[in-house]
Amino acid sequence: MNSDKIRERFGHYGVELLEQDTRTRLASLYSLSGEQRITRTLALTRFELPTHQAVSEQDAQIRAGDSIGATLRHAGWNVVKNHTTDCQVAAGKRFAALGGTTLNPEDQVLVRVYTLSVLKKDLAIDYAIIAEAYHCEHIAPTDAQPSAGTVLSSMTGSQALALNDLLNVMQAVD
Repeated sequence: MNSDKIRERFGHYGVELLEQDTRTRLASLYSLSGEQRITRTLALTRFELPTHQAVSEQDAQIRAGDSIGATLRHAGWNVVKNHTTDCQVAAGKRFAALGGTTLNPEDQVLVRVYTLSVLKKDLAIDYAIIAEAYHCEHIAPTDAQPSAGTVLSSMTGSQALALNDLLNVMQAVD
C-alpha cells in the first residue's frame, strides 16, 4: 500500500485531511523532513454511496482521518486496486505548495486513478474511486504515461469525475 511505501522510503508516514464532505475526501499522505510536512501523495477519494454495511465501522474511522488501506486491511479486508489508469500532469500550485521546496507547479507528476475494492470471504465491495498525484521523489512519472486529456475518454464516469476533481484541487491556491 501507498502508506507502507511512504513509511519505508521516507521513514515517516501521516495523513492530513484537507477537505471532506459526504461524497469526497482530499487527503495529504505525507512524510516529515525536519519539522516540515512533505505531501508524497495528494489523494482525492470519491466514496461509493451508500456505504456498504459490512465496512461501516471502517468507513467511520477513515472519515475521521485514518488511512484507507491500513484501516481496511487491519479489519481483515483484502484491498484491491481495479481499473487503474495512469497519466501525467503538471503538479499545479496547491500540490507544489504541499510538496515542499522540491516540487514546482510546472513539474510533471504521475497521477493514478483506480477503483478501490475490498474482499472478504464471498463478499466483494467497490468502496471508492481514488485519484492520487505522487510527488516526484515518491513515484516519478515516465515519458510513456499519457496526458490526463488523453485518458479521460477511456475512463468510467466516476473515474473521470475523480480525476477532474483532483486536477482542479492541484491547481487551486490555498
